[in-house]
Amino acid sequence: MTTRRIGVSPQAMYQSFKGRLISGEFAAGERLRPDRFRDEYGMGATAIREVFLRLTGEQLLTTEEQRGFHMPEASFEKLEETLAYRLLLEAEGARLAFLHGDLEWEARLYAAHHKLAHIEHRMNEMAEIKPVIPVWTRIDWEFHEVLMSACPSTTLREAHRNSFERYRQQVVAILPTYGFRPETIPQHAAILKAATERDAEACRRAIEAHLTSHRDLIVERKTDPREGSGANETRRAANIETP
Repeated sequence: MTTRRIGVSPQAMYQSFKGRLISGEFAAGERLRPDRFRDEYGMGATAIREVFLRLTGEQLLTTEEQRGFHMPEASFEKLEETLAYRLLLEAEGARLAFLHGDLEWEARLYAAHHKLAHIEHRMNEMAEIKPVIPVWTRIDWEFHEVLMSACPSTTLREAHRNSFERYRQQVVAILPTYGFRPETIPQHAAILKAATERDAEACRRAIEAHLTSHRDLIVERKTDPREGSGANETRRAANIETP
């Protein structure tokens, strides 16, 4: 049963719904009607539509005339494109952060990594990680956001956030691991080490290794498109455009 929320502002719904869009709650290509969420958020369909239009502007939803709002389609090509874009922005943002970050920035980065490592070690022991994917996605973002936070370019940081969200949307739509594997833990540790040593090239390599470690799974899915999807058991291979 859906719980009706009272007094949810458009901004609060925007933040809440964005988290749901990048955590795998909805299937790739799924239609999302504003009326469906009226009781859940305690908002009118018109206000919800405005939120959806904002998310469409960030490419986290799609819309076509007479067809309503949909989740973006997932494909291996889109996954690779969003990966390359995120890598480009994060590597440059981290480089600039190393030039401007102070001791407090380092402390916040250590704290964010400690929080992330804690949940990832717990996930590594779980038989089923799906219930914690929304929390992990948020904490993973916090770590990468702090990494970039000393970068003086607001434009670059904003573009990076959108690239992170679009990349995560593709990952959870395609990969059965939701983007988490045991190797994720040392990969984040390598990013932290390179960052605190202010080694921009080592950090770029660590980020690239972290983001591209899923490629063997992509090869498996291309070989056997019937293999189960990640974030939503109802998602079928037909929702994913194979090359």
